[in-house]
Amino acid sequence: MKIATLNRGKESKYLNQYPLVDEDDIYNNDHLKEGDLFYLMNGQEQYIATAYVGRQHKGLGWVLSYDQNEVINTSFFEKQFQIALQERDYYYHIEGTNAFRLFNAEGDGVGGLTIDNYDGHLLIQWYSKGIYKFRYNVIEAIQQVFPFKSIYEKMRFKDSEYTGGHVLGETPDFPIVIEENFTFYNVDLDDGLMTGIFLDQKEVRKKLRDHFAKEKDILNLFSYTGAFSVVAAQNAKSTTSVDLANRSRSLTEENFGLNGIDPKSQYIYVMDTFDFYNYAARHGKVYDTIVIDPPSFARNKKKTFSVQKNYDDLINGALSILAPNGSLLLCTNSSAFSLKAFKNVIKTTLNEAGVTYDIEEVMGLPKDFKTHPHYKPSKYLKAVFINIKH
Repeated sequence: MKIATLNRGKESKYLNQYPLVDEDDIYNNDHLKEGDLFYLMNGQEQYIATAYVGRQHKGLGWVLSYDQNEVINTSFFEKQFQIALQERDYYYHIEGTNAFRLFNAEGDGVGGLTIDNYDGHLLIQWYSKGIYKFRYNVIEAIQQVFPFKSIYEKMRFKDSEYTGGHVLGETPDFPIVIEENFTFYNVDLDDGLMTGIFLDQKEVRKKLRDHFAKEKDILNLFSYTGAFSVVAAQNAKSTTSVDLANRSRSLTEENFGLNGIDPKSQYIYVMDTFDFYNYAARHGKVYDTIVIDPPSFARNKKKTFSVQKNYDDLINGALSILAPNGSLLLCTNSSAFSLKAFKNVIKTTLNEAGVTYDIEEVMGLPKDFKTHPHYKPSKYLKAVFINIKH
């Protein structure tokens, strides 16, 4: 077994079960390559943990075990998957939802690997070349533990010529229809890196529908396939979806149609968000609830956008077209943008704008997206509901 020796003073971090092995914490290593298993040792050659090399989040790899005698093989993954399956038992027995996360990377004990269930069609996502080296063991273990109709995979790491595809089981005609909180969405597991819906927002969508949509005009920015719009439309007066991607229009229209909502009764714009702010202001449009769920980083012909640098611009633009006593739903999925920093940006921007506001609720990941107690970036999703009085 290869060995990586920690710098003096770094042992306690890993003895306290921090899961990501930071390259800067390593004093010496045995020429580690992607997919290598290695023992993490202190300077006295005492064992601390077993890890694998899978470069991700500025880390060298992830801890897999704290037992030197534990072998990392198919049985190891079966054990992890069985625990994860037991913890998701709830989702197999509730009505109105058949899509959820089965295995959530470091939260379930294997950083760099996620498995989602879309009504029995499983999607494996590999986040490094290193974890992909365990593909045979992982797929064998999945077959032993999880019920499935089919298995698909996606590569989420750089320099992969193959981006993913069918692995085992049925080959359904995509898109398939999944259900979440009694709302239907199209999903395609074999079309690039996106699937059509972000499962981590399921509870946030429900909150929007049940508490912030009734008889309101809803604006959904960075709307993608319109998931927030579709769920809100069940109670809203109107929805307006805005996304720069041309495909977003047809995908959003299809999702409305699945739920018995005439797409022509809703508004869809293929447009940059900041251009839409100007357009809406010029035409005197105002909205009761504005949903902002941007990518962490985006670039178009006009400008570059980063959530940490430019979120204040998004808030100020929204305030210019927000109806009196309106609400904002502000989201970010950036693991580098802590909840504390995000709330500081929100409060500073709103205070400088001179508006009176109440933070109604702060939401994070649903329980199927199990997080790691000693690794804050695993709690990456933040969704903040704010009532504005102006």
